[in-house]
Amino acid sequence: VFEIAKRYVSNFLNKEIEILTQGNKIKIVAIEKKINVFLNFPELDFPITIKGTVDRVDEFNGVTRIIDYKTGKVELSKAEIVNWEEKTTDYTKYSKSFQILTYAYMMNKGKAFANPIEAGIISFKNLSSGFLKFSKKDKNGYGAKKDSLITQETLDAFYNELKSLILEICNPEIPFTEKEV
Repeated sequence: VFEIAKRYVSNFLNKEIEILTQGNKIKIVAIEKKINVFLNFPELDFPITIKGTVDRVDEFNGVTRIIDYKTGKVELSKAEIVNWEEKTTDYTKYSKSFQILTYAYMMNKGKAFANPIEAGIISFKNLSSGFLKFSKKDKNGYGAKKDSLITQETLDAFYNELKSLILEICNPEIPFTEKEV
Protein backbone atom coordinates (compact mmCIF):
# COMPACT_ATOMS: atom_id res chain seq x y z
CA VAL A 1 0.00 0.00 0.00
CA PHE A 2 2.86 2.35 0.86
CA GLU A 3 4.55 1.68 -2.49
CA ILE A 4 1.30 2.30 -4.35
CA ALA A 5 0.84 5.58 -2.48
CA LYS A 6 4.40 6.62 -3.36
CA ARG A 7 3.76 5.84 -7.02
CA TYR A 8 0.53 7.87 -7.02
CA VAL A 9 2.30 10.86 -5.50
CA SER A 10 5.24 10.54 -7.90
CA ASN A 11 2.93 10.30 -10.93
CA PHE A 12 0.93 13.28 -9.69
CA LEU A 13 4.02 15.43 -9.15
CA ASN A 14 5.35 14.49 -12.60
CA LYS A 15 2.00 15.54 -14.10
CA GLU A 16 2.17 18.87 -12.26
CA ILE A 17 5.73 19.43 -13.56
CA GLU A 18 4.53 18.63 -17.09
CA ILE A 19 1.72 21.18 -16.75
CA LEU A 20 4.18 23.84 -15.56
CA THR A 21 6.70 23.13 -18.32
CA GLN A 22 3.90 23.74 -20.84
CA GLY A 23 3.89 27.36 -19.65
CA ASN A 24 0.97 27.20 -17.24
CA LYS A 25 1.10 29.08 -13.95
CA ILE A 26 -0.03 27.44 -10.70
CA LYS A 27 -0.17 29.26 -7.39
CA ILE A 28 -1.12 27.16 -4.36
CA VAL A 29 -3.51 29.17 -2.19
CA ALA A 30 -4.42 26.56 0.45
CA ILE A 31 -3.86 22.89 1.27
CA GLU A 32 -6.14 20.86 3.58
CA LYS A 33 -8.29 23.92 4.26
CA LYS A 34 -10.83 23.21 6.99
CA ILE A 35 -14.11 25.00 6.50
CA ASN A 36 -17.43 25.06 8.27
CA VAL A 37 -20.62 26.97 7.66
CA PHE A 38 -23.67 27.56 9.79
CA LEU A 39 -27.01 27.48 8.01
CA ASN A 40 -30.29 28.73 9.39
CA PHE A 41 -33.52 27.73 7.72
CA PRO A 42 -36.84 29.24 8.85
CA GLU A 43 -38.38 25.76 8.56
CA LEU A 44 -36.08 24.42 11.32
CA ASP A 45 -35.83 25.59 14.93
CA PHE A 46 -32.11 24.81 15.13
CA PRO A 47 -29.03 25.75 13.11
CA ILE A 48 -27.23 23.34 10.80
CA THR A 49 -23.45 23.12 10.60
CA ILE A 50 -21.71 21.65 7.59
CA LYS A 51 -17.98 20.99 7.70
CA GLY A 52 -15.34 19.80 5.31
CA THR A 53 -11.69 19.84 4.38
CA VAL A 54 -10.78 21.10 0.93
CA ASP A 55 -7.73 19.24 -0.34
CA ARG A 56 -6.37 22.14 -2.39
CA VAL A 57 -7.22 25.63 -3.54
CA ASP A 58 -5.04 27.09 -6.27
CA GLU A 59 -4.93 29.64 -9.04
CA PHE A 60 -4.38 28.07 -12.45
CA ASN A 61 -3.47 30.70 -15.01
CA GLY A 62 -5.35 33.23 -12.87
CA VAL A 63 -8.50 31.13 -12.33
CA THR A 64 -9.24 30.02 -8.76
CA ARG A 65 -9.83 26.28 -8.51
CA ILE A 66 -11.16 24.16 -5.66
CA ILE A 67 -9.69 20.68 -5.96
CA ASP A 68 -10.58 17.40 -4.30
CA TYR A 69 -8.14 14.51 -4.69
CA LYS A 70 -9.51 11.00 -5.15
CA THR A 71 -7.34 7.88 -4.91
CA GLY A 72 -9.87 5.84 -6.88
CA LYS A 73 -10.78 6.19 -10.52
CA VAL A 74 -13.22 8.99 -11.24
CA GLU A 75 -14.62 9.73 -14.68
CA LEU A 76 -15.52 13.22 -15.91
CA SER A 77 -19.23 12.32 -15.99
CA LYS A 78 -19.20 12.16 -12.16
CA ALA A 79 -18.38 15.89 -12.03
CA GLU A 80 -21.14 16.96 -14.41
CA ILE A 81 -24.86 17.62 -14.02
CA VAL A 82 -27.76 18.33 -16.34
CA ASN A 83 -30.72 18.80 -13.97
CA TRP A 84 -30.26 20.32 -10.53
CA GLU A 85 -33.25 18.36 -9.23
CA GLU A 86 -31.41 15.06 -9.79
CA LYS A 87 -28.43 16.15 -7.68
CA THR A 88 -29.71 14.61 -4.46
CA THR A 89 -31.46 11.57 -5.94
CA ASP A 90 -28.61 9.43 -7.31
CA TYR A 91 -25.72 9.07 -4.89
CA THR A 92 -23.44 7.12 -7.23
CA LYS A 93 -23.86 9.51 -10.11
CA TYR A 94 -23.76 12.82 -8.24
CA SER A 95 -21.84 12.39 -4.97
CA LYS A 96 -18.57 13.74 -6.41
CA SER A 97 -20.11 16.86 -7.94
CA PHE A 98 -22.21 17.37 -4.81
CA GLN A 99 -19.06 17.30 -2.66
CA ILE A 100 -17.10 19.79 -4.76
CA LEU A 101 -20.09 22.12 -5.05
CA THR A 102 -20.53 21.94 -1.28
CA TYR A 103 -16.92 23.05 -0.86
CA ALA A 104 -17.41 25.89 -3.36
CA TYR A 105 -20.60 26.99 -1.59
CA MET A 106 -18.95 26.87 1.84
CA MET A 107 -15.85 28.77 0.74
CA ASN A 108 -17.95 31.43 -1.00
CA LYS A 109 -20.13 31.82 2.10
CA GLY A 110 -16.98 32.42 4.16
CA LYS A 111 -15.60 34.98 1.70
CA ALA A 112 -17.44 35.72 -1.53
CA PHE A 113 -15.48 35.03 -4.68
CA ALA A 114 -14.53 38.12 -6.67
CA ASN A 115 -14.72 36.17 -9.94
CA PRO A 116 -16.25 32.92 -11.11
CA ILE A 117 -14.23 29.88 -10.05
CA GLU A 118 -13.82 26.26 -11.04
CA ALA A 119 -14.12 23.21 -8.82
CA GLY A 120 -13.23 19.67 -9.63
CA ILE A 121 -11.43 16.44 -8.96
CA ILE A 122 -7.98 15.10 -9.59
CA SER A 123 -8.24 11.32 -9.74
CA PHE A 124 -4.95 9.53 -9.03
CA LYS A 125 -6.12 6.50 -11.02
CA ASN A 126 -7.15 8.74 -13.91
CA LEU A 127 -4.36 11.34 -13.95
CA SER A 128 -4.25 11.37 -17.74
CA SER A 129 -7.67 13.07 -17.70
CA GLY A 130 -6.25 15.92 -15.63
CA PHE A 131 -8.48 18.24 -13.64
CA LEU A 132 -12.06 16.94 -13.94
CA LYS A 133 -14.06 20.17 -13.77
CA PHE A 134 -17.57 20.46 -12.45
CA SER A 135 -19.77 21.38 -15.39
CA LYS A 136 -23.42 22.20 -15.84
CA LYS A 137 -24.54 20.68 -19.14
CA ASP A 138 -27.53 21.80 -21.18
CA LYS A 139 -28.43 18.21 -22.12
CA ASN A 140 -27.24 14.62 -21.87
CA GLY A 141 -25.14 12.99 -24.53
CA TYR A 142 -22.87 14.05 -27.33
CA GLY A 143 -22.81 17.70 -28.29
CA ALA A 144 -23.92 19.00 -24.91
CA LYS A 145 -22.85 22.55 -24.12
CA LYS A 146 -20.90 22.70 -20.85
CA ASP A 147 -20.39 25.59 -18.45
CA SER A 148 -17.61 24.93 -15.95
CA LEU A 149 -17.46 28.36 -14.31
CA ILE A 150 -19.08 28.46 -10.91
CA THR A 151 -20.93 31.75 -10.55
CA GLN A 152 -23.24 33.09 -7.87
CA GLU A 153 -26.11 31.76 -10.00
CA THR A 154 -24.57 28.26 -9.84
CA LEU A 155 -24.14 28.52 -6.07
CA ASP A 156 -27.72 29.74 -5.62
CA ALA A 157 -29.07 26.79 -7.63
CA PHE A 158 -26.92 24.41 -5.58
CA TYR A 159 -28.07 26.02 -2.32
CA ASN A 160 -31.69 25.26 -3.21
CA GLU A 161 -30.83 21.56 -3.63
CA LEU A 162 -28.71 21.53 -0.46
CA LYS A 163 -31.55 23.12 1.52
CA SER A 164 -34.04 20.62 0.11
CA LEU A 165 -31.81 17.71 1.12
CA ILE A 166 -31.20 19.06 4.64
CA LEU A 167 -34.92 19.68 5.18
CA GLU A 168 -35.66 16.13 4.03
CA ILE A 169 -33.04 14.70 6.41
CA CYS A 170 -34.47 16.71 9.30
CA ASN A 171 -38.08 15.77 8.57
CA PRO A 172 -39.15 13.07 11.06
CA GLU A 173 -42.01 12.08 8.73
CA ILE A 174 -39.60 10.89 6.02
CA PRO A 175 -37.81 7.61 6.89
CA PHE A 176 -34.12 7.24 6.21
CA THR A 177 -33.29 4.99 3.31
CA GLU A 178 -29.80 3.75 2.54
CA LYS A 179 -28.36 5.11 -0.68
CA GLU A 180 -27.11 2.34 -2.95
CA VAL A 181 -23.43 2.68 -3.74
